[in-house]
Amino acid sequence: MHETISQLPPVVLVAAYAVFWCWEALSSPRAGGSQPGRRARNLALSAICIVIAAASGTGVLWLSAQGAAQRWGLLTLVDRPVWAATLSGVLLLDLTDYARHRLSHAVPLLWRLHRVHHSDLVVDVTTSLRNHPVEILLRPLFLGASVVVFGIPPHLVLLQPLVTLPVLVFQHANIRLPPSLDRALAWVVVTPSMHLVHHSRARREADSNYTTMLTLWDRMFRSFTPSRVPARIGTDGLDQPEYQTLFGMLGTPWR
Repeated sequence: MHETISQLPPVVLVAAYAVFWCWEALSSPRAGGSQPGRRARNLALSAICIVIAAASGTGVLWLSAQGAAQRWGLLTLVDRPVWAATLSGVLLLDLTDYARHRLSHAVPLLWRLHRVHHSDLVVDVTTSLRNHPVEILLRPLFLGASVVVFGIPPHLVLLQPLVTLPVLVFQHANIRLPPSLDRALAWVVVTPSMHLVHHSRARREADSNYTTMLTLWDRMFRSFTPSRVPARIGTDGLDQPEYQTLFGMLGTPWR
């Protein structure tokens, strides 16, 4: 079963890209800007990050397998039905990513890496995985710590990207839902309008709506901002064309 699950994330990611790319082509509320090759550059950087994430994810999966064999972690101390074990694992992994994302805004060194994602002048499906490779290398440290402390089993480590990747692409898509539907969905998962606030140039707005999947965490930890259209998108000081090239994005943290 684990082998089957491990083969699904690329299929899920490609399917999510295809669905929302087509949706954007049919109806986009925001202009795509005048940056020739922008999407291609974003996808090139995304491809680098996907390769790194896949390789580092193998290490986390190995750590999880070791933990399961040795019965590491708090969750191993309690007998739970399968549904409760699955739900608690998904919640804890999503909470871990919320904490990582919030720290990426609060810690200056992590923010220098993370602002590569925020410096995109247009938010669409190609922004979803536009990250700095070093940031992607650091993410397994958070996930690995959660796996060890809580005792997250391997099948849930494999399940996490299947659940989060479609939501990640959805929340970055340049689409607009009916306001009533957006508000209803935002009680559960991140919507495009809600996440667009996070890409605001105003730091107060950018320092909110950190959740990857479940909006529960933003509401619980008082970082939730209702859906709205930001006055401007991007990051001050990183508007020049040289910051938007592939090498410019790779060099952004050291500028």
